[in-house]
Amino acid sequence: MVKRLILILTLILPPAVFASEGHGGGSNLVMGFVWRVVVFVVFAFILYKLLKDPLLNSLDKRTDDIKNALDEAIKARDEAQKELNEYKGKLASMNKELEEMKEKAFKAAEAEKAKIIAEAENTVERLKEFSESLIASDLIRAKTELKNYAFTLAKKVAEEKLKSSFDMSKHEVVINNYIKKIGEVS
Repeated sequence: MVKRLILILTLILPPAVFASEGHGGGSNLVMGFVWRVVVFVVFAFILYKLLKDPLLNSLDKRTDDIKNALDEAIKARDEAQKELNEYKGKLASMNKELEEMKEKAFKAAEAEKAKIIAEAENTVERLKEFSESLIASDLIRAKTELKNYAFTLAKKVAEEKLKSSFDMSKHEVVINNYIKKIGEVS
C-alpha cells in the first residue's frame, strides 16, 4: 500500500509543482533541474524498492541454477570418469583374457601338431612294415613260382630228353626194374 502511494505521489507531484511556478527566468531553470533530480532520485528509490526483491530473487535463483548445473556437471564428470575407469579395467581384463585365449589356442595347436606328427610317423612306420612284409611275401611267392617254373621246365626238358633218347628197349628195361623193385618191397 505504501509503495503504491509513493508511486502515485511521484507521478502527480512533479507536474503540479511545475504548474504552480511562474515564468521566473534563471531560477526556474535551476529549480527545474533540482526538481528533475529530486524526481529522478524519488523515481530511482521507488524502482529500487519495487524491483529490489524480485531482481534479487531472480539473480539468486539464477545463481542457484548455475550452482546446481555446475554440481550436476561435476557429478556427471565424476560418473563418466568412474565409468571410463570401469571400461578401462574391463578392456584390460578382456585383453588379458584374449592373450590367455591366444596362448591356449597356440598350445592346443602345438599339441595338435605334435599329435599329427606322431600319428604320421606311426603311419609311416606301419606302412614301412607293411611294405616290407608285402615285399617279403612277394619274394617268397616269386621264389616259389620260380622254383615251380624251374621244376616244370626241368621236367619238360628231362621228358623231352628222355623221349628223344629213350627207345622201346630201354623202356622195357626200366619197367622191368620197376616191377622188380615193387616186388621186393611187397
